[in-house]
Amino acid sequence: MASTTITFRVDEGERDELATRAEREKVNLSDYIRVRLGLRGQGPDGGDDVDIDPQHEQGLREQILDHEQRLRALEEGTARRLAATPSGA
Repeated sequence: MASTTITFRVDEGERDELATRAEREKVNLSDYIRVRLGLRGQGPDGGDDVDIDPQHEQGLREQILDHEQRLRALEEGTARRLAATPSGA
């Protein structure tokens, strides 16, 4: 199967944020972006694909969205606490 590369520009801060999230999820940056775009991750070279039963796919998507919302709330709370601390740490 042939593949095509899609290139897009982000500023350094956005790239760092994407890379941090990919690292936290223990996936490579390319797969993280692919999944966020609703595409299948390619996985590591030579890795086994994971087949998801279609009847569970929607539930998994909802669970991922819930985890992302909770993570975002935690990150925002941490940022607010750090901003309110006089020393910033």
